Amino acid sequence: MAKSLELLVARLSLVVLAAVTIPSGFADTTVDRMLLPIEVFGENGTTVSRTVTLHAGQAESVRSLWLQIHGLRYADQASVQFNASAWIPLNNTTVTIAEPGRSFGGIGGGFATLVMTLPLPSGTVVAGTNTIRFRFNRTDGLVSAYRVLALNFLTFEGQKLLPPDAFVEDTPQTWTPPLPDEASIRAGRALWRGASLVASSLPNSPRIEAHCADCHAEDGRDLKYFNFSSGSIVARSRFHGLSALEGEQIASYIRSLPLPNPGRPWNPPYQPGPGLDEQPVSNWAAGAGLVWVLDQDTDALPYLLGRQGARASTSASNAPRSVPDVRELVRQVTPDIFRPDGNLNPRQIPIALQLPDWSSWLPRVHPKDSWGADFTQSEFATFYGGPELPDSKGKGGAKQPLRSLLASAQLTDHDLRSVVAAFGEWSQARRAFLKHLVKPKTEWSPALTNKVYSAQLWQLVKTWEMMQQYGLEGRGRDLFGLNADSRSWCNTIPAEAAPSVALIPDGLAGVGGSALTNEYFTAAWYELQIILDSGNHQHRGRRPVDWVYFIGQFHDLFAQTNQPEPARLLVAVTKALQSTDPRLGPDDLTKGWQPDENIDPRIMISPVWAPIFKPLPVELHRALTVSLLAAWMDKNQQYSIAKYLPVVGAAARAYTPTRSYGNITGGKVWEAARQFRDSGVPDQLVARLQDWGIRYIDRAARIQYDGISRR
Repeated sequence: MAKSLELLVARLSLVVLAAVTIPSGFADTTVDRMLLPIEVFGENGTTVSRTVTLHAGQAESVRSLWLQIHGLRYADQASVQFNASAWIPLNNTTVTIAEPGRSFGGIGGGFATLVMTLPLPSGTVVAGTNTIRFRFNRTDGLVSAYRVLALNFLTFEGQKLLPPDAFVEDTPQTWTPPLPDEASIRAGRALWRGASLVASSLPNSPRIEAHCADCHAEDGRDLKYFNFSSGSIVARSRFHGLSALEGEQIASYIRSLPLPNPGRPWNPPYQPGPGLDEQPVSNWAAGAGLVWVLDQDTDALPYLLGRQGARASTSASNAPRSVPDVRELVRQVTPDIFRPDGNLNPRQIPIALQLPDWSSWLPRVHPKDSWGADFTQSEFATFYGGPELPDSKGKGGAKQPLRSLLASAQLTDHDLRSVVAAFGEWSQARRAFLKHLVKPKTEWSPALTNKVYSAQLWQLVKTWEMMQQYGLEGRGRDLFGLNADSRSWCNTIPAEAAPSVALIPDGLAGVGGSALTNEYFTAAWYELQIILDSGNHQHRGRRPVDWVYFIGQFHDLFAQTNQPEPARLLVAVTKALQSTDPRLGPDDLTKGWQPDENIDPRIMISPVWAPIFKPLPVELHRALTVSLLAAWMDKNQQYSIAKYLPVVGAAARAYTPTRSYGNITGGKVWEAARQFRDSGVPDQLVARLQDWGIRYIDRAARIQYDGISRR
């Protein structure tokens, strides 16, 4: 009877994970479930193992290992071993990368976290106890770790063997300082701000000028906010030449910071998703999590069209799992989605583009180690936190560095408009600094790209630091007025981190060493700009966002990935249409509605853009085209033609978009009437477009407006 009971229990127990001792922020814990993530960090050759017990039926059915890994930056960085088998290196040949990560380059590409499947020969795992080992093979001088976020065995049918309750997440709420005494915490703070570091763990690595606080947030809040484990902090400290004790002191200082910590190292900052706005603004930077990085772009359509509630939870159980019904989506398409006087919320619409993780924000080399005194004595450096600067416009007095200005802005009666202007001046200081060092005919190399791109990232990290430290992320309306988003940044520094802004070319000298990664980072930082500050209806000419250029980059990215993103593109087009103040008409030549200087509805029918809209069913594409054109016409017809062409003479701002982007801006949309009709746009709407065009042409002829000299 006892033997039969044992057999029954064995059959009911599909999988048993052996108890293991796993370090959790230096607190050893014995558990009977596998603790995730598995962090593999340290010197070359460091290994971490886990044991799994399978019964005979399960072992025989295993065909592959499913993995979700954060931080694989190059081929053969990691290897896996099963029991006494040979080590299997992880690269784009040995594993199959899931989409969309595969199209973005897989291992060594743009995405920091990848899902992959490793095929296993028959007999790789056995009945009984199996040991899985993960090895960090070697550093490239930048990377010192990776994390296995999830794993499972797959059967021939692709079914996962290990049940969800076989794993448990290592929760940061349980972490404590490895050295909790005040002396160690004070020592860690001093080391954070002043320890002498080496560039990397490579042999003969040089000493650097930068300290921890220079490349990270000055008080270390980023490591606390994104919950970098104590073990990873110690490993990175040793990577930069410090001792294990010094690393533990720094980790203790970080653990002791009394600051919010909702993030994780693998969750991309500000990754959009439903429910984010329902959380405290202090959680915004943590993003919606990897669970809301969609498998395909068209999965975002229900959120763009409003079928999914904005208050939806950001938990895994609420992530999209099924293809939406096309007919239902078509019924939801209305002009109101694209209404230029509206305010689409991109923070709540998930996308299939995985934004950069926090490690991808950090500069690879500090500008003072790249440029020396040219940087430290520049306005670019001192405007951040140096002494007061002379007024470059000759008005006398001095300009406050940003940190001093923001400290003053904490006063409740302080006018925050000066903060927006100050960030604009800091951006100009960066442009002037790089223009002085990088000439138009510069011969680009990976080393130069690293220096220039790191200077951009340094400014981005320090902007995040100040936005957090001075509580600016929830003060959008104080900064921009009542029409603004309450949650907003107040600058264009995210977009200015894009490689294309510094004219970094595609190819081997591009960021990441390829055209694909260079275009990915350009697209990702532009997307972040849309999420953080799309202009808050303060558009002036082509500032703060050059929407035609921004949207053109979708085409450039598609050329590298062959992954069309119609939903993400439509969000950008909508935000472009909504970029001006709804109270200002076309007679305000600087800030008002100017349809000929923005993206127009021809993007929906342009042959150049047809491949990007190809995933959309014909009837849905038609409905979107009709609604976008209708919304655009409704806005145009709010104003008389005289408002568009008020006077004779004066010079216009000439703007010619790249020809490869097609006719998607520049006016004369009525000339595409036949193409709109051929695309299924109703005759009545096409007639409205043509009638508006006739009246526009007539007015232009009467005032002798030639389409070039208007202002």
